[in-house]
Amino acid sequence: MTEPRLPRPNPQVLFTELDDGTGVLLHLDTKFYFTLNAAAVIVWKSLAEPIAEPGVIAERITSLFRVDRETAARDVDSVLREMLEDGLVLPA
Repeated sequence: MTEPRLPRPNPQVLFTELDDGTGVLLHLDTKFYFTLNAAAVIVWKSLAEPIAEPGVIAERITSLFRVDRETAARDVDSVLREMLEDGLVLPA
């Protein structure tokens, strides 16, 4: 069974990664900005990869942080859902 396709970054959103591994998104249309923790930065950067899937992103988070696979998968789903609700990403 294949995993669902990931949404794609909204071209009206700019991303900047900060020195501490966190990041900031600026939505040019709404003028709102959003801060990302290090795990959310991994999610955002993974959206640019054509073969990325939610499970692959969760594995990356698991390997970098002290979190189990199930928690990482829930976090990836939550971050993607929030980004979609805020217009930061567009549906697949």
